[in-house]
Amino acid sequence: MTSSLAHGARITDSKDYAHIFKKGFHTQSRFWKVIASDSGKSFSRLGLAISKKQYKRAVDRNLFKRLARETFRNNRDDIESIDFVIMVKKSACTDNIEITKDLLSLMKNVKSQVHSK
Repeated sequence: MTSSLAHGARITDSKDYAHIFKKGFHTQSRFWKVIASDSGKSFSRLGLAISKKQYKRAVDRNLFKRLARETFRNNRDDIESIDFVIMVKKSACTDNIEITKDLLSLMKNVKSQVHSK
């Protein structure tokens, strides 16, 4: 298994981002904001929108990006055919395990919400 996220699993087109922001299901938790939409494909995709307004330092933004990609990549088989756009909320520092668990529980919650529509 490769440690990188496949190109097909990434949301890169601005039209896709716009569609998800407009039509997607919005939810949030302690550390994350997630917008999700049915992808219409047989696989899930991930988009990241980590703002400089939330975290000024690039090292902080990159940490959240790495955690989000890793969580998505490791659990991609459990979350089928959903497009995710993940944003981070400003919060007090904590450990990476707690941040990852928070995102995973949010993604599973979104899965049940999107597929129940």
